[in-house]
Amino acid sequence: MQRLKRGSMPFADTSATTRLAASGNSRSVVAMSRASNGMAANEMRMVRMTLDGIVRMTLLGFLVPAVAAQVSPQGPPSLADGAEQSSRSSQAQSQVELNRFSLLSGTSIDVAPDWIEREQMPLPPSPRLAPFAPHVTFLEFSALENPRMHSVLRIATTTNSFLGGDEVALDTQMHSAAGSGNSLADHLFYFFFSPPRDCLDGGSEAFAKAKSQAGTPDQAVSPDLTIPTYCKHAPTLADFYSRELSPGITFQFTNGVERASGIYPEFYLAPMEKVEANGLTFYVFEAQGRRELDLATVDHFNLPDELQGAQADFFLAVGAPSPFPFVLDRQRKNVPLIEVAYGGIGLGPDKRDIFMRLLRQVRSR
Repeated sequence: MQRLKRGSMPFADTSATTRLAASGNSRSVVAMSRASNGMAANEMRMVRMTLDGIVRMTLLGFLVPAVAAQVSPQGPPSLADGAEQSSRSSQAQSQVELNRFSLLSGTSIDVAPDWIEREQMPLPPSPRLAPFAPHVTFLEFSALENPRMHSVLRIATTTNSFLGGDEVALDTQMHSAAGSGNSLADHLFYFFFSPPRDCLDGGSEAFAKAKSQAGTPDQAVSPDLTIPTYCKHAPTLADFYSRELSPGITFQFTNGVERASGIYPEFYLAPMEKVEANGLTFYVFEAQGRRELDLATVDHFNLPDELQGAQADFFLAVGAPSPFPFVLDRQRKNVPLIEVAYGGIGLGPDKRDIFMRLLRQVRSR
């Protein structure tokens, strides 16, 4: 198990508004006034107006208030006002420091101090799930949690199981039916939000017992078996998202083939997105839960009462240094993939903006 290295770095705001504020502490605005005491009607005087001074104009030897001071209070804020406010906001944000969590391979993510690392975990998948999971090897894995936001984040490096494919094939695979073995829901189930270990053990043992009984000559049992097991979940964030993805596990024996998969509720699968950030290319997939939290669930997992009626939202981003290695490159052999999984909860089903901000903080040296 590889352990993360932690560090910190200042927050960097790259928004267009902040760049506008950073270009200077003032903006030039031209105020024009027509002369009216015997001078030509088109004679104009211009005066520079700043954001940090009292603005006045000299007209005919008298000091008069600037035209800007006569603007109705209901009018929209000026560009200069917006720049000043953005400058203050940028200064405040620059005081916030982000924690950097790094894998030994050099992959890292910068997150707010609210995110904490969980205890070390074995590399997925669980031995009970490994025979049935997609063929991918996890090289590094770390789990983070944000108790304040009731969110979880997983970051890992893996072997490239998509070599020889393309964007269309990847999109088709992730949007296949849950339970097919290679879908988005399956990927999350086998690798990132698996059932608790005792549940996997109990389900596996019940399945083995049923198979043994089915193989006894004096038992009139169908050779096709389906043994569902519903889990008991501890009041932790990890178990909460495991339950929201799949409340249990089903072991099956059909046509001589054993399978194990989740018991999936209804999800809406959003279209695939391609994201370029920090020299990395990611393909992003989202599964929006349709099941609303009831009061019993909120109480069991120690969630705030206002989250009653909320829905879980799951994300998976699969990425690598650009270009994404669908094709074998002799100059970049065995490029590992970076996988980032996220679970969030809220009254709005879509947590895309939150996840995208996190994803843009992922880097690879």
